Order: sequence, then C-alpha cells, then structure tokens
Amino acid sequence: MVSSTAQCSVHKGGRAGQSYTFCTDSRLRISVWDERIAELTGRPLPTAMGKKYFEVLPRIILDDRDALSLAVKRNKTLTFKRYSFNCLHGQIDADVSVEPVCDVNGKVRSLLVSFFPYSTCLMAIKLQNLQRIIDIGKTASTLAHGVRNPLNAIKGAVVHLREKYANEQTLIEFTRIMEDEISRLDNFISRFLSASVPDAELTESDINSLLKRIEVFTSMQAYAGNIEAVYEYGDIPPVSIDAFQFEQAVLNVINNAIEAMGPGGRLTIRTSYERRFDTDFVLVEIADTGPGISENREAGSPALSDSLSGAKGRGFGLFITREIIQFYKGHMEIKSKKDAGTVVRLYFPAQDRDRTQNTEYCS
Repeated sequence: MVSSTAQCSVHKGGRAGQSYTFCTDSRLRISVWDERIAELTGRPLPTAMGKKYFEVLPRIILDDRDALSLAVKRNKTLTFKRYSFNCLHGQIDADVSVEPVCDVNGKVRSLLVSFFPYSTCLMAIKLQNLQRIIDIGKTASTLAHGVRNPLNAIKGAVVHLREKYANEQTLIEFTRIMEDEISRLDNFISRFLSASVPDAELTESDINSLLKRIEVFTSMQAYAGNIEAVYEYGDIPPVSIDAFQFEQAVLNVINNAIEAMGPGGRLTIRTSYERRFDTDFVLVEIADTGPGISENREAGSPALSDSLSGAKGRGFGLFITREIIQFYKGHMEIKSKKDAGTVVRLYFPAQDRDRTQNTEYCS
C-alpha cells in the first residue's frame, strides 16, 4: 500500500525493463493511461480515459473476483504470477501488480496497475514500427519541400565556379558531377512530391561505373577527414536499377562510415558477384574501421539506427537504404563488433550472367 496525497503516477521498470502501467480511481475509472499500454491494447488515451478499466481491458480476475475491486476493499497490494493477458496479437503471460494509493487518512484514492510480461506482443512492435514509418514520411516530405531553395542556390554557385575557373580541369570535373547530381536530386524531389511512391527509372547499369562516380564525389570528404578510401572493383554483371536510388543507398552507408571514423580510419568498398538462394547478386561491401557496436543487428526494422557505426543521425539513412534494396528484391546485411568496425553488405539482384557472359565488365 502506498500512502500519498498525490495523484496516481506511472512508474517505469519491470522485468528486463519492460512494463505496462495504468491507473484508476477508487471506482475503477481509468485516470492515467501509459503510452506503452495504449500501444499494447490498441486503445489510445482519449478512448480510455474516464472509462471503467474493464470497458477497455478484460476484467482482471483473482479468486473469481475483480482484482481491482478486491484491492480497494482490502486496501492491500495484490500480486499474482503469469496472468494471461489479452493483447492485439493474442495473449501474453505477465506478472500483475494492483497497488492501492491512499490519502493521508489511509483511504484508497486510486489504484496503480502494472503488467510485467514474460514475452513481447508482436503486434505492439508492429504498431511502434508503423508509427516510426509515419514519422519518417512526415519528416521526408518536409525535407523535400525545404531543400529545393538551397539546392537552386548551390546550383547557381556551381555554374559560377565552372565559368570562372574554366581552365581548372579538376574543378571542372567536380562541378560537372555536382551539376548532374543536383539535377537528378531536383527531379527526384519532384517525383517524390507528385506521387506517394516515386517511380524508379530502371536502366541496365554497370555498378562499377556508378561507384566510380561516388568515389570521385566523396574523395574530398574522405581527404578532409584524413580517411583512406579504397575501392576494389570486381568482375560483375549489370543490374537493372535506378542510378540515383543506387547512389542514394550506397552514399547513406558511406557517409555513416566516414562520420563514424576518426582521422587515420580506413574505408573499403568492393564489388563482387555472388550466387545465393538460386539467384545472382551483385554485392557491394562497405567496411569501416569505426567504433562498431557490441552485437550484430539485422537490418529489418525502421527503428534501425544510424548509430551502428557511431554516426550521429535519426536513423533514416540505413532505413532508406534497406527500403531501396528491398524494392529491387535484394537484401542488406550488417555485421559489426565493438571497437572492430562495421561491414555492410548490399545485395542487388543481377541480370542473368549466362545471358551476359560475353560482356566485359568494368574491373
């Protein structure tokens, strides 16, 4: 029993840090509804507040009686093990605590009800991931609108530099690439804003050639960070892909790696051919010597963070990379170890190698 003049408040914790909590008044009407239990039950705060708890959840029964009513009557904390609790996915087993909160006179004013599950509700996880996708979509739309004006300013500056330093061949090469990329980005933003899903412009592409553009484009970034960047081009078949989307997917990973490594780091990008699951793939492997993480993580969730290599981000980069690769029916693998760097493998389905075996690939 808790003696307090304050309102019932939610506490965190529980088994392995997982708990779901809500509060009722002495008449069993919901007064506090934790966000986590809202996700678990699928009942948001506005639809739960003020209702009898059993109008939102199945009654919690102890000894054939309503456990919350019993706790009020006895003015005593009730706990029981492995109670079967209904959630969106079905049922989960949880330890349950019903704790009276009393005023200074010892009268029950409210109840604190906590669930400590032994397993996780899969549907709750899906709802959390869905909300993250929605948040990413809102942010992406805002970004797409906001980036166009500075993009035009950058394009104007690039044109000025190209005209003023027309005899500087190295500068001309960089400005040409920058102009091309700015135009492609502007087109991508236009497609993004005009459709729910941008249409990919699929062309037969040589991944090695696309990577060589990226090598030139990121060389100054690596140089400024005193990072050694090594590109190893293998003998690979062509891939049917949107060149801009490919560059976006790869640059997300490379930028993470460069940001994660300090001076003296080494970035290795290599391409190869691999046959897996009866399918030909072009493999782009990106390895860094950054801080890594303590354990491997599957790249299958929107919650995947860009902190895999210690990069500072909101988790969008690798999520976008994964979505692009999945669009092409490929997959992404991430292997990382704390203080031993990170390796990201991007698998893109290749065109039939037998059909293109007489073609010489860029190596």
